[in-house]
Order: sequence, then structure tokens, then C-alpha cells
Amino acid sequence: MLLYLLTQDPEGKAGSVEVGGVHWSLVAEDLDAYDAPNVKFTCVSYSWGTGREKSPFRADFDISDRTKPALIAVMRHRPSCTRIWIDAFCVPAESIERARSLESMGYIYSQAEQVIAVLSSGARSALEQMSTSDRLLPDHLDALEREEWVSRAWTYQEAVNSKELYITHEDSHGTIVDGSHFLNCLGYTLSQLGSSSLQNDKRRRYPRLDAFEDLIADYMIAGYQERSALQVMSSMDRRTKGRPEDHFYAMIGAISTACASSAGTKDPCEAFMSLCESKGDYSFIYSAAKRDSTPSIRWRPVSGDLPSILPWHGWGEGQPGHEDSGSFYLDRMMVLEKSPIDDDGKKFVDEWLDSSKIHATGLQLPLQQSAYIALQMMGFGGSPECLSTTKGLFFPFEHVSAQVVTILVATQVRWSFGAPGLARYYEGNIESYTPGVFFGLISNTAITSVRVSG
Repeated sequence: MLLYLLTQDPEGKAGSVEVGGVHWSLVAEDLDAYDAPNVKFTCVSYSWGTGREKSPFRADFDISDRTKPALIAVMRHRPSCTRIWIDAFCVPAESIERARSLESMGYIYSQAEQVIAVLSSGARSALEQMSTSDRLLPDHLDALEREEWVSRAWTYQEAVNSKELYITHEDSHGTIVDGSHFLNCLGYTLSQLGSSSLQNDKRRRYPRLDAFEDLIADYMIAGYQERSALQVMSSMDRRTKGRPEDHFYAMIGAISTACASSAGTKDPCEAFMSLCESKGDYSFIYSAAKRDSTPSIRWRPVSGDLPSILPWHGWGEGQPGHEDSGSFYLDRMMVLEKSPIDDDGKKFVDEWLDSSKIHATGLQLPLQQSAYIALQMMGFGGSPECLSTTKGLFFPFEHVSAQVVTILVATQVRWSFGAPGLARYYEGNIESYTPGVFFGLISNTAITSVRVSG
């Protein structure tokens, strides 16, 4: 794979482009060469916005009118940087090479010496405040909430894969802030909001920053190998993208720092699921997507949209699974049947609802209804008709009318109140699955492998 980098060209040779008083040429580095890991460069992260202008390198290609200002901002803070990767100039135009480049974004950003995010001039006051303080004022939160970079699809993988992250803005003489301090400062300020009122109020007032908190958590505590497919899907659900495929390319970059070699053979969604399978993580099955109709893989989502069953931050390395003698098994699962919830299960759900700020206040509602309202506030869009088990309540994404249902609950990917799972039932002689959310006690003492095909 060829990695195209903007390289300073002091002589201003033919084909070079002048930006901010410096001439730049596009130079291709062969990533298959033995010394490729020694290539030193800086990556630029920014939001394209809506404005467009002609590319100085490709006459038939439009770029963002924020590309040059972002490049100039990086040059201002890093004048000694002679090689820069910035998407509008460095992603190839040819379709197969372009796809390989987009699938390799995790690799590109992980190999860079540093990533510099360039926000709009509207972030100036917030960044200046951060340079002297560990918290923000309400006006600063409002300004950052308006920043497209905060909710951009690519931002997640660009930030979590970076060796060193810095944040600046487009204005001349702008402040530059260390990425860890930026995220700590923003995270601390948002956590103070959450402790003073309903968590859902924060989500309504600052939906972009609320979603950005997942990035903060993953950047601070989760290494590349520890980030599950479900965790990435949940973080990406509330992010914006210019093209549908950007959603999946950004997710691929968040779970893989490998250089892509198979682009063009699969659609982006299938490429993401196949990559997860090759890593041994099947937590992508906990999506609200429809299930495949192929008899041997009815547990697997169809390629297309892949929204998380619940866009809420969780933890765990992934959903293990294995093949054996032509059959496929989900490993380390908790298997439950329909049954009235026992006292321990009721106590757990009650106490979680009482201790959290995610519940309806001033109302005496049945436990099932209170739990469903909490899940709705967290972004669950499934059925309110739960399936009761001894350990808790399972809310399927689609209503299940079958009398005999087995609930398969994950134990290796979790939320503080439960875990994702699948309801398995029969429609006539056809085995069917629907994903859902289990709200209740998770036990690691009664786990097993469950055959789901073959």
C-alpha cells in the first residue's frame, strides 16, 4: 500500500503547491518496504464542514475549504514538521487504493508521531480557558457543543489511535492544548453536570458532548486490544458522517491498526464484521440490525446498518466464539429461561435505578416499566414487553410472541446494569434470534458455550 504524504519542497518544483508560504509536494511512501515503520509524519484531524473548493493537486476533485486553514494551523505550531498526512490531499483518488487507505486509517493514525486536531475559531475561548484551568464554564461547553469535530465519525478512531494528541483552532496565534488535558478537563466538567441533575438532562442539552464522553473514556483507559466491537459501535452511533461507508471505515480504524490488504472485496459493513471475526470478537452481533436468513447464521446480522443495541458505554474485550466440527458456538454465555424474577434480581434492578440518575422521578411504576424508561433514556429503541427471568429482565429489540424462549446473555461485554444478549426461539420449525438488553444480575459462575448453528 502507498501512503501519500505532504512533504515540504523548499525548491518549489513543478507540481508543488504553496500553502501558508511553504511549498508542498505529494510523495508516496511504500508501506510494504522494510523501513516503512521509520517514516515520521504528523496527522491532521479536522471537520470538513459544508464549504468546498477545488483541490490544488487534483483539478477534478473538491476539498473542504477548511483543509488549508487546518494545515496552516498545524504549520504554525509545528514549523519543523516536514511531512504531514491530511485526508483531502493524501487519500488516493483511485477507488481500490482509496478503499485500502480508508480501511487503513487506524494504521495511519497509530503510526503518526502526533495527531493535531484543528477546531474552528469558535473554540478559541474554551481552549484558552483550558490552557490555564482544569475545568470549563457553561459558555465554553456551549461553544464545544457546536463543534462538528466533536461528533464527526472519524474523530473517534483518530483520537483513540494517536500516540500523542494535541488540540488547537484555526485563528492566528491560537492556543494549542495537550489532548489528555483537553479530554480530562472536558470530562471533569461534564461529570460535574451529571452529579447535579438527571444524566438525561445533560444528554438533551449537550448531545454531542455526551456522546464524546465515550471517546474520552476509551482514550484514557482502553488499549487497542481491549476495545470491543460493541464498544466501538456504541461510541459511533451518535456520530455524524459524510458518506454511509465512512461510519464503517471509522469503526474499522478504531479496532484495527493493521494495514488493509483486502479492500474492494467486501462492502464496508461486511469488512467490519469479518475483521471482528478474524480477531475472535463476535460482539458485533449485539446490534439492532435484522438477522441473516441463511439457516446456518441466523444469529448474525445482515450487512447494512449496524447500530448498537444500546448506545451506552460499557466494557469488556469482546464476545468470544469458536467453530467445532461444523458448528459455531458463542462462548462464556449465561443461559436463562422465562421465569418470574427472584428477590435478588428485583433488589439489583431496584437499587441500580435508585442509585442512578437515569429514571423517572415522582412516579410509582412497576419494575418492568421503570427499567424500560431508563433504557429509553439511554437510547434503547426496542420492545417494552420484556421477558422475565430469575436474574433480571430481558428487553428484546423486537417483540417475541413464542412461548418457549431461551435468553443467551453475554458475560464478557457488560454494562453496569447488565449485558447484551440474544433471545432464541422457534417460528414453526425455524430457529430465530433477536438481540436485546438484559437488565439484571450477571453471574460468571454459570457460564457455558452455546451452539447457535450447525
